[in-house]
Amino acid sequence: MADRVVPWNNLPTDLLEAVGKRLKTKTDVSRFRAICRSWRSSVLPFDQKQPRFPIRIMMKFPFPVNCFFLTITEDTVYHLVPPPNINSDDSASTSSTRGWVVRLREGESGEPSMLHPLSSSFHIKRLPKSVFPKLINLLEFRVFELAKTYTMYHSDHSVSSYRVAISLSPDWPAIMVVAAGKLYHCKLGPDIEMCTRVDITSEVFEDVICFEGKFYAVCHNGTAVVVDPSLEMTLIASPISPDHGSSVHCIKNLVQSLGEIILVERYPSRMKQRRLFPVKFRVYKLNAVERKWVEMEELKPENLYSFSVPAGDFPGCQRSCIYFSDPYFPGLFIRKKI
Repeated sequence: MADRVVPWNNLPTDLLEAVGKRLKTKTDVSRFRAICRSWRSSVLPFDQKQPRFPIRIMMKFPFPVNCFFLTITEDTVYHLVPPPNINSDDSASTSSTRGWVVRLREGESGEPSMLHPLSSSFHIKRLPKSVFPKLINLLEFRVFELAKTYTMYHSDHSVSSYRVAISLSPDWPAIMVVAAGKLYHCKLGPDIEMCTRVDITSEVFEDVICFEGKFYAVCHNGTAVVVDPSLEMTLIASPISPDHGSSVHCIKNLVQSLGEIILVERYPSRMKQRRLFPVKFRVYKLNAVERKWVEMEELKPENLYSFSVPAGDFPGCQRSCIYFSDPYFPGLFIRKKI
């Protein structure tokens, strides 16, 4: 006898709940809940499962004794893919077929604001008419969530240079901050939490990310550690040699890409003996077994910034490239081949 076909709006509740637990983004939860009443009642709205941003934390440095507040904002980077022939205007047809990358931030009032995808401070007031259609109906678009990024602000609304990573896991909702070269931790919750120092080493930390429910931090010399929910630190990578004996300090950033941890070293442009040395990057992949960084001669078919995307999904991007903003010219964005 043939198997009985169950209508999609009459699936077992336990099956719907099991699927709902695997939905990690607001976009996926919204799509799931939009199917029908039974699907909607089986999963809570995404906002009820996650903390509301912006959130505030408190930090205290021992020397000098100084207690201050910081505000953390959350940005979501989306890929909007329109249906074919959404815009007959030839000037916008190319962009319309491949879609756009947009970065949205939700304020305290709930109103979203749009930023440049590669900047946490470059706000976009108007969309260029030559690229975007007159009307964007999101019901007609396919929406993919690419990444979440977090930015810290001081009480005077200036952008902080501190690095922050957030774990949204229900098993360990937490915040990890790199401030003044030290690693700090606090709980993620509705109340203002005081950050406490995690490390007791003399290492100078530069960046931290959350990956697979744990925090990974890298030091100025390339030493990397992983911090588990018990706040135990474990060495996962030894120091790396400097760039051919160069004494120029480089900026280190951690990125997760295709299930791996990538370290990006950025050497700033500089003048030496009336000669301009342009910005240079070195990229490494973590070899967890041998506990070392392995330099990559080229990236896999994707691009890196604070997040990575497959270059094949974005015809306007070139593979094995890093896109970044110029620190001295906030509106200038640069592509660099690895």
